Amino acid sequence: MQLDNTRIAVRERTLPEVFDLALHVTREFGGPWLLCSLLAIIPLAAINYYLVGWMATVDYDSDFPGARFLWNMTLLVFIKAPLASVFVVAYLGPAVFLEKKTFWQVVKDVFRIRKERPDDPRTGLNLILCQLLLRGILPTWLLYLLLDRSAEPNGFVEWLVVPLIACWSTAMRAFRPYINEIVLLERNPLFSRNPHQITIHRRSTHLHGPSSADLFVRWLLSAGVGLFLIALALATVTLLIGILVSEWPISVDMSGGQLFSFELSWFHIQIMYPFCLWLVAAWFSIVRFLSYLDLRIRHEGWEVELLMRAEALRMAAKVG
Repeated sequence: MQLDNTRIAVRERTLPEVFDLALHVTREFGGPWLLCSLLAIIPLAAINYYLVGWMATVDYDSDFPGARFLWNMTLLVFIKAPLASVFVVAYLGPAVFLEKKTFWQVVKDVFRIRKERPDDPRTGLNLILCQLLLRGILPTWLLYLLLDRSAEPNGFVEWLVVPLIACWSTAMRAFRPYINEIVLLERNPLFSRNPHQITIHRRSTHLHGPSSADLFVRWLLSAGVGLFLIALALATVTLLIGILVSEWPISVDMSGGQLFSFELSWFHIQIMYPFCLWLVAAWFSIVRFLSYLDLRIRHEGWEVELLMRAEALRMAAKVG
């Protein structure tokens, strides 16, 4: 690993520059990014369909039967979105320093439970606690798992409890967004008996605390961009499906009393909509990783640290 020779120029960037750089990174690492994203998204999407997929086929005598499925699927994807980036972060971190890791090494880094060396962190356990538990993913799974599939919609769970978990996840994501990078790249322990050891909590507080206001503003702007990209992806896929198979969600009836009729097929509801949500979530994993690098550069002088560490390694090699 060459600390002073990076694939990405180490310098401060504005948020629009981060979005622009994310497009270049997507082009440069398109294949590995797609594969790493699918490694996380496929099992997460399968869990989603097991938990709420049945809602799309139940008739509730409403004008829009798929509304319940779309609402709950949106909540699930939103709450799980940071978890979908774990393999991307584990790959891009070394790739920035021109270090190539196999996908098997990336998977081992994410799921490491046992220590091969004394300084190896249990990243798998740390992710379970920091993401599944503290950010509400596991409680959300349990709530949907306990729903009665033969009963009417449970408003208490679906319209109150899970949205409150989503609000909690939003707050954590806005003010503490880089927990995956801390766990997987900085490899801080979760707990330590040494009072001078930097744990995940201490590192998160030191990294995010001084920049809370800036992080919140960036999250608001990123959320706006994300909503626009989701709408753009939905419109693009709808247009392609309409052109290729002549299946449009909006039809015109000049003879009836209602000029326009709107009806979504099972493909639009169960396949196309979740696909667009996961696609945008996967791309934002790159944006979040680059924003993490930018935060370290702006507030920790990371580029200077890299140069000093690289020079120290070269001097140690000469002495040795």
